[in-house]
Amino acid sequence: MSRPTTIAIQLSLFVLPIFYIYRKNKRTVEEQKNIKAEREKERAFLSSLVKNPSSQPLRPPLPEIVQRVLSRCSFAYLSTIDVDSTSSHLSLMRFTYLPEEETIVMSTNVKTKKYDMLEKQNGVALLIHDFGEGDNLTGEYSITLNGTCRVVRDVVMAEKYRSAHLKNNPEYPQFIVGKDIAMLRVDVATARICNINDEVLKWNVMSGNK
Repeated sequence: MSRPTTIAIQLSLFVLPIFYIYRKNKRTVEEQKNIKAEREKERAFLSSLVKNPSSQPLRPPLPEIVQRVLSRCSFAYLSTIDVDSTSSHLSLMRFTYLPEEETIVMSTNVKTKKYDMLEKQNGVALLIHDFGEGDNLTGEYSITLNGTCRVVRDVVMAEKYRSAHLKNNPEYPQFIVGKDIAMLRVDVATARICNINDEVLKWNVMSGNK
């Protein structure tokens, strides 16, 4: 191998990794700029609505901000009521938002207190936030959702939801697949959206009928 060829190969081995790192860092910076711009747009939208009370509550479908947070998050706190002991019960849940149906699906083992309580009631509250779940989340919103939660007993629908839930949470099949795992569907009736500036918006599914 000639000396010029050897030098060219050595230069390539030195330059290519630098070029790769440069391109990767450039993409990262661009992605961060896009995320920041998206957050600023959301913040401005929420602030404008808060300053105009006549625009509340928001009307169906779910506000875009709620849809985005539901789409980019996967954890929620599920609150149920123990009617027998007149106390509340809180569970950390992984969820999947299905925008085409405007619904949230989750799964639970049937041999749990949570399942027993859901058999006796259907009104629940969900607390969702984007604080620290990933690199793309900046801790902008805390959203409280109230609605109905029911066990999906139709086998076809249950498997449809199970498949979507597993696709969204591939690392947790032990909580999604199994003969004792039931699928849950939550239909949202009201929402309270609070941002980092403590600005609050209210949404009500019934407002669309007024």
